[in-house]
Amino acid sequence: MNKTTKSILVGTTLLAIVGSASAFAGPGYCNKRGGPMQAVQQLNNLTIEQRDQLNNLRNTQRASMRAQKDAMSDNRDALRAAIRSDADAETIKKLAEAQGAAVTAMIIHRAEMKKKVDAILTEEQRKQLANMAATNFGSPRGGPRGW
Repeated sequence: MNKTTKSILVGTTLLAIVGSASAFAGPGYCNKRGGPMQAVQQLNNLTIEQRDQLNNLRNTQRASMRAQKDAMSDNRDALRAAIRSDADAETIKKLAEAQGAAVTAMIIHRAEMKKKVDAILTEEQRKQLANMAATNFGSPRGGPRGW
């Protein structure tokens, strides 16, 4: 494998890893550093019915988010191992494409979750949540991230 091919593969791998990290910023990690679903629960004007709906939504989505996170993690590990073992370009390409597909699925899932949450909240609550998102839901890393 020549240097150009290796450089392209390393760049693609890094892009997939960065994309994975971005995807993990969503609901799957809310309890670790704050995030959209945790922030929603902190809205101070939720009704009991809204809290129940949001809890049910979080509980029903938890298993699929974990499964997606685990699949991405397993693929990332396989990709790293392939690169370390100087696997052929086709093997690395397949793993990188699978990682990209997993990132895409996670982003789509997060967008669907946002739609479901928005359907439960009032306009005022959605604005309040958007303001929280602008500060990365209170994360010390700061910066806007949103869903």
